[in-house]
Amino acid sequence: MRYPREIVEEVRLQNDIVEVISQYVPLKKKGGTYFGLCPFHNEKTPSFSVNSEKQFYYCFGCGAAGNVFGFVMEMENCDFPEALKKLAERVHIALPEPEKSGQALAAEQLKARLFEIHSVAGRFYHEVLQSEEGAVARSYMEGRKLQPNISRKFGLGYAPERRNALMEHLREKGYSIQDMLQSGLVIENKEKNGYHDRFRGRLMFPIFDPQGRVVGFGGRIIGKGEPKYLNSPETILFSKSRNLYGLNFARAARKKELILVEGYMDMISLYQAGFHNVVAALGTAFNQEHARALKKFAEDIILLYDSDEAGTNAALRAIPVLTANGFRVRVTQVPDGKDPDDFIKQNGAVEFSKLLVNAVHYISFEIACIQKKYNLENPEHRVRFATEAADILSKLDNAIERNVYAGEVSRMTGVEEGAIRSEIDKRVQKEDIAFQNEAEKRRQMNQKASNVVHHREKGLMEAQRSILYYCASEQKIYEKLVSVLEKEDFTEEIYYRVFQAIGQLWRDVGNVFPAELVSFFENGAEQKPVTEIFAIQLPAQSKEDLQKAMNEAVKLLKRTKIDKLTAAAATVEEIQRLVEAKRMLDSLYITI
Repeated sequence: MRYPREIVEEVRLQNDIVEVISQYVPLKKKGGTYFGLCPFHNEKTPSFSVNSEKQFYYCFGCGAAGNVFGFVMEMENCDFPEALKKLAERVHIALPEPEKSGQALAAEQLKARLFEIHSVAGRFYHEVLQSEEGAVARSYMEGRKLQPNISRKFGLGYAPERRNALMEHLREKGYSIQDMLQSGLVIENKEKNGYHDRFRGRLMFPIFDPQGRVVGFGGRIIGKGEPKYLNSPETILFSKSRNLYGLNFARAARKKELILVEGYMDMISLYQAGFHNVVAALGTAFNQEHARALKKFAEDIILLYDSDEAGTNAALRAIPVLTANGFRVRVTQVPDGKDPDDFIKQNGAVEFSKLLVNAVHYISFEIACIQKKYNLENPEHRVRFATEAADILSKLDNAIERNVYAGEVSRMTGVEEGAIRSEIDKRVQKEDIAFQNEAEKRRQMNQKASNVVHHREKGLMEAQRSILYYCASEQKIYEKLVSVLEKEDFTEEIYYRVFQAIGQLWRDVGNVFPAELVSFFENGAEQKPVTEIFAIQLPAQSKEDLQKAMNEAVKLLKRTKIDKLTAAAATVEEIQRLVEAKRMLDSLYITI
């Protein structure tokens, strides 16, 4: 799908990259650049930089790079047209209907068929639940005190024990085996001699996307069998690492605070009790992609995990993911080791409301967790506890919050508040210094690694990047080099395409802005090397030095091309011609 370049550029200009990225990643300004923890790899020291002036991002740790479109493509796991649509909607720009390629049309049609298959399967499972075959599942639901209206609302169903029940139903509806396999609802026999249903003998929970479309299923075994819960596999519609159960219902509640629980039944039980702003992870640890999905709909999260050791550890793992994505986080736990579903059944909605009201700031929860490791009657334990608490408090950005909780730790331990604050300040300063040192270290390592990789070719890659950097900086440099450089002079096709795009921008717009240049490349993998050209600003040079550097770079490219052609030459005449061409390079001199 292609949109006019003018539209693409208008959407980019209206979406400031710092504002867009700040919706996903908390950023701090350091000089003229913003830094934060990279959302694309795990790190403790921020190495993810956002350049407000040039409107691109670059991670000195993992090398992730691109403009605002590239960032949205990575974060939302979508292609360029989808990223463009999302950003256009954000700034209320109406997009024209694009022309679709045959491949794009085929992918869109497949997606539509898979949505249909999941919808048909959901109705099938729900109908089976009402039949005689579904009696065992209805009995289980009655035991869990699930009301019929809630069962209907969530589209609960039953997958019969019959081996091919859903497959035969889908075949009658006209769907091909290939489409069924793509949906993940039908799988091939181990013997490779046929196919059968993935889900059998299970209470079925349709999993909806935020728009309310069925994208997958979770199935709970009724009776004996393993695994207890089984999810749909990864498909083009569904990923348990991105989807959250109940998000479509929570979105409809239009509350900026969401309750995050661990399982299907906890989520449904809370919804049934009147708490509609609740979502659940799908049997996997809460991660960055989950946080990004929630970020569109909420600002505050109440973590409600089981109070056993596993639930507490899961909450402690989820907290840094949520806070790194800018959420305000509180934590509550159900007493006596019960799960939320059991608590509501035994105590009712009013008592559960009190649990939510009394949810504590995540810092209080973390401090309470570490307190369990120490005996505060013991002086040594008090010191160790206060030191570990100071380490936690140093991670808070808000100085007022740090002081408030420092006072709490002081009251708990008897250690003077000033001493605790002093310890926190030391850690904050140490972290700031470590951040600056690490950022510089990564920059130097990145540059050094780049130099080592290309040392054998005498900086061939750097030569191409510097040519492109200065061609984008000054039109007269581009105009001089465009008459000298040919496609074959570039060792990487992407760099020649950048060279062409620079020329188009000089002709059509009269300037070359890095982020606009990056927009010529809709593939995220291509945006990275383009962004890297501008990620590290080259030093200003005198006219003479710049002229010398450009001549050396051009000659290096041409010598490399001639050497490659010479190695492949088949005749003496060819070799002689190439040797003469290489000798003529000595007299080549470009005046800039």
